[in-house]
Order: sequence, then C-alpha cells, then structure tokens
Amino acid sequence: MTLSTLSAYPNAQSHPRIALYRNTLKDKCNLSAKKFPQLNESLYKRLLKDQKPLRSINPVVDLYNAVSIKHGVTAGAFDLGELQTASIHPLELRMSSAGDLFKALNAETDAEPTSVGIGELVYVQGTKVLTRYLAWRQAAQGLVTEKTQNVIFISEVFNKKDEPEPTELTRRVADDLVDRLRQYFSVEGQVTFLGHGIEKLNVTVYNAFT
Repeated sequence: MTLSTLSAYPNAQSHPRIALYRNTLKDKCNLSAKKFPQLNESLYKRLLKDQKPLRSINPVVDLYNAVSIKHGVTAGAFDLGELQTASIHPLELRMSSAGDLFKALNAETDAEPTSVGIGELVYVQGTKVLTRYLAWRQAAQGLVTEKTQNVIFISEVFNKKDEPEPTELTRRVADDLVDRLRQYFSVEGQVTFLGHGIEKLNVTVYNAFT
C-alpha cells in the first residue's frame, strides 16, 4: 500500500479492509469505530491528512506499522521479556471484567491505573489491560523500546464470511513480517495462526534482539 494508492479513497473508512474492521467490530462487539478507531484506520487517516510518511518511533514499531499500512490490518507488538517478568499470568484476548485495570501509555509515571469498564475487547495479562478495544489504545506495560530483547508480534486479520482460515491475506501478513525481521534484524520468526477451526492455539514468539 502506497500513499498514492491510498489517496484513491476519499477517506480511510472507505477502504474495503478498514470497512471490514469497522463493520465486524460493530456487529460482533457493538464497538463504535468513530469513537474507538483501530490502529490500521488511524494510520491511514494520518497518512491521508499529512500526505507524507509516518515519523519514525523505533525499529520494531516502524516495522509493524509498515506491515499494517501495506496490508490494511492491525499489527502490534509487546515486550515479551517484560510480560514474563511482570506476571505469571498468560497473555489473553478477552472481554474485560470487573477488576481489570489500565494505565495508558501517555499517563504520568506515578499515575495510578484506572478501572476498565466491563465488556471491552482487550488484550490482558491477569487484571492488567495491555490494549483497550482491541487495537485502539495501548498501555505502558509491555511497551517495546530500544532496550527490548524479546518481542511478540500480533496481527488481527479480519476475514470475509466463510473464508477458510488461515486466509491468503493472513499468510501474506505473516510472511511479510517474517521477511522484514530477517531483512532488517537478521533473525528468524516463528509463526502460529490462531482462529476458528485452527486446532493449535498458542502465541507467536520472535526473538527480535540478541
């Protein structure tokens, strides 16, 4: 996906893949895309508004943002070492429940975590919410920095109805991510697909820095 290609659409939400995310989340989770836009939509909006490449954040974030932009899907990463050190609880994707807490990425260092409403689609470790409303807002916990040594990348690929999983798009996203890790970091990635009808359900782990 190039800026010139994206410019063929009047706005980000008119892109067919963005529309699929918006419609699916509205239908399945009653999630307002206008109020809680997903990462892929936010990136497209920024590109259309600024008409120039995104500013660099750090190599890992730049990598998954590039994958997100190219394929029109959400993509992100967590510092796996920090997650393993901070808690014995597994990383989960679930609906939030009473007692779940969130500390936003831009919160003051000494700020206390705030309660999360019941029924949000979240990535969570124990009761610590890492992202709210799927890929809308990220917490400080698990943030990838220049000091990160072990990374878990996650991409949520929404399918059209009755498409077999993993779809061709899912495989392209995974291949692109692995190819970029090999090209820019000289490491090999291990891929696991999760979804309906896929028996093996565990995480995808990349040792991005050694």
